[in-house]
Amino acid sequence: MQISCEHCGRVYDSKLTRSGGLEHCPKCQKLNIFIPVADVHYIIFGDYLIQEKIGTGGNAIVVKAKHLATNDIVALKLFFSKRTSDDHGTAEFISEIEMATQLVHDNIVRIYSGGEIDNILYIVMEFVDGINLSEYLDSYGAMPITDAMSVAIHICYALDHVWSSFLMIHRDVKPQNIMITTEGNIKLCDFGLVSNHEKAYSDDNSILGTPYYVSPEMVDGDTYQDNRSDVYSLGTTLFHMLSGDPPFNYGGLLEVLNARVKQPPPILKEFAPHVSDDLSNIILTMMATDQEDRYATATEAAEDILIVRDGGTPKLVDSTRVRVNQ
Repeated sequence: MQISCEHCGRVYDSKLTRSGGLEHCPKCQKLNIFIPVADVHYIIFGDYLIQEKIGTGGNAIVVKAKHLATNDIVALKLFFSKRTSDDHGTAEFISEIEMATQLVHDNIVRIYSGGEIDNILYIVMEFVDGINLSEYLDSYGAMPITDAMSVAIHICYALDHVWSSFLMIHRDVKPQNIMITTEGNIKLCDFGLVSNHEKAYSDDNSILGTPYYVSPEMVDGDTYQDNRSDVYSLGTTLFHMLSGDPPFNYGGLLEVLNARVKQPPPILKEFAPHVSDDLSNIILTMMATDQEDRYATATEAAEDILIVRDGGTPKLVDSTRVRVNQ
């Protein structure tokens, strides 16, 4: 039957049947998944039965699946790009997955395993029943102040756990990567861009992350990146939660990136007058252009948010404090 690639739009003759399946486009070589509308379908991927597609990101499809042996429900992240014969690249991917399985925290989506099947790289993750923060903001607009502070505090704890335990950073903190479960729990997902301390120097010209939330040092590939880059991205996310729009909300990619480096961070109070000066100043500190002017750790930011939540005055950044990153 004929199928239209969801990536490049090419219509081609597929080897798949009406029962659906997974297939790389012969033109762009990216992965497509076809799940039939019928109530019963059988798409087997390794030891898993794929039940439904639950999301599509910039580089992968996420599906809900059942482990055939245990009946456990998990999420599979299936990467678009067809695996090449680069054994080193595959080995590095597997190594990153092995490290990610050690990231165990209440506010982090668990990664259980990963590997390659039929030239498809995949990750097996905890299935989270809920919506991501981006979907929430699209549906409901700006979040109530106390709820936004609670989300930020939980993500701070997740980031600091990873940094203090493994010297790793996320590099792509944004609303799409923050899950709100049906029980109201907060979980940070997608550590696919995580990097350890020794690899935190950028060795190419690519910009990881998302333009609206990426830190200035990620725009400048020659600048050292550490956990304060994640603090910056969380600050922009908190700005979005409280104002309804991300900071530097311009039209084009280059405008957004240039503003990130050349302009001071916007003052939240000017976009959300209902937010207190103290909370606005916390976000301004998280989003400082110079890393040295930000909180040294995500926990420092969480502590100030908690102080403001309880009616106190935040400490912000003490210029005389010991620099924990040096």
